[in-house]
Amino acid sequence: MLASCAHKQEAMLSVQEDKKADSLALHVALMPTLGCLPIYYAERTGIADSLNLDIRLLRYTAQMDIDTAIIRSHADVAYTDIIRAIRLTDSCFVSPFLATDEPLTLVAPKGKRISKMRQMSEKMIAICRLCATDYWCEKMLDSAKISQDSVYRPQINDVKLRSKMLCTGLLEGAMLEEPYASWAVMEGNKKLLRTKENSPQFAVWVIADSLQKDKRKTEQTRKFISLYKAAVENINKGLNPDTLRSILIKEYDIPESIVDSLQITPIKQPFPPKKEDVEEATNWLSSRGFLPKKFVSDQFINTTISIK
Repeated sequence: MLASCAHKQEAMLSVQEDKKADSLALHVALMPTLGCLPIYYAERTGIADSLNLDIRLLRYTAQMDIDTAIIRSHADVAYTDIIRAIRLTDSCFVSPFLATDEPLTLVAPKGKRISKMRQMSEKMIAICRLCATDYWCEKMLDSAKISQDSVYRPQINDVKLRSKMLCTGLLEGAMLEEPYASWAVMEGNKKLLRTKENSPQFAVWVIADSLQKDKRKTEQTRKFISLYKAAVENINKGLNPDTLRSILIKEYDIPESIVDSLQITPIKQPFPPKKEDVEEATNWLSSRGFLPKKFVSDQFINTTISIK
């Protein structure tokens, strides 16, 4: 039981002030992948405070949950990929304003006698449907001349669950993001193929189109870009290693026995979304019959927010 001597009217004003403060914050939907690591880091190391940016993290472990958050206007900025962002135009319009490098790796479990890509025929590879993992799984099968119909691809959206199922031998293969791919390989699982640096980069941060008309939110999003760039620079310099270790343990569920040996690939600075990557995603969705009818490619990356 909670009692107070304050007048009822004063208590109501306090609630209204809390709502106002919350509305002024930038709500960021993210998940435990390499592309989101700088945001977790920036929140904990005070970079956000130094930029006078109040960010509220909405933590998810599946891409579909992030999509739902931005559709329902719970998030101002969200981490997704170009393929899924295009699909979102069926429900709401979003604009990608920041692209990041998010490598994906096809990993096979130890003990399954799978060491080469060509052995994945008639096997099972876990993916997230209609997103970058789906696209790259298809491309990897094509490169090995394996029939798409010969591989069963269950949809496991939760990035942590997909990794754990692979490591416990419940899957014959899985498309994994970092740092889960590196963790799986450290546990003795086998890396079959990994996306290359010069390949299409689909990972992006998006903002709801309606928020671009809000000057306050637009300015906050520009600060978000500065925050991301500063965090990447500090991580790559090796600053605040204890904070980074804590994030990997608490946010990413990486075991303490592994985290000290885990090599985090130097994170690349963000860059503007590339038109050719949008075209590649558009063509892929169109070929599968999943391109929204009202999607217009030229409008998609026409955002008022620019990266400097």
